[in-house]
Amino acid sequence: MITVSEHDSVAMAAAKLRDAHVGCVVVTRGTHPVGIVTDRDLAVRVVAEGRDPWRTLVSDIVTYDPFVVAVTDGIETALRRMREHGVRRMPIVDESGGVVGMVTADDLVLLVGREISDLCDGIQRGADATDSR
Repeated sequence: MITVSEHDSVAMAAAKLRDAHVGCVVVTRGTHPVGIVTDRDLAVRVVAEGRDPWRTLVSDIVTYDPFVVAVTDGIETALRRMREHGVRRMPIVDESGGVVGMVTADDLVLLVGREISDLCDGIQRGADATDSR
């Protein structure tokens, strides 16, 4: 998970996205997430509007108040929030509200896919009567 400050330039945020091979950065105040900037935000709110990425601040393009998921929440909660709010990325926060990670729709698709694959493997192998006790 990559973070930036509201006072950083969008050029710095873009460089962090590039260097980490990710599609979004979490904007923080201290350790608490206050917003998200995505690669799409850079394209739509900076490039398409002809803004100077060195002079434009993250605070000018950030989406504030991101939907978050707690580190103690399960996959079902993350899936439900993404579906309800139409988002593909959510910061993961600890009990004090500090950002500790990021969950993406891609992460969840991979996880669910692996679970389904494991289930299929078990079905394919079959179980005899002693395995089901």
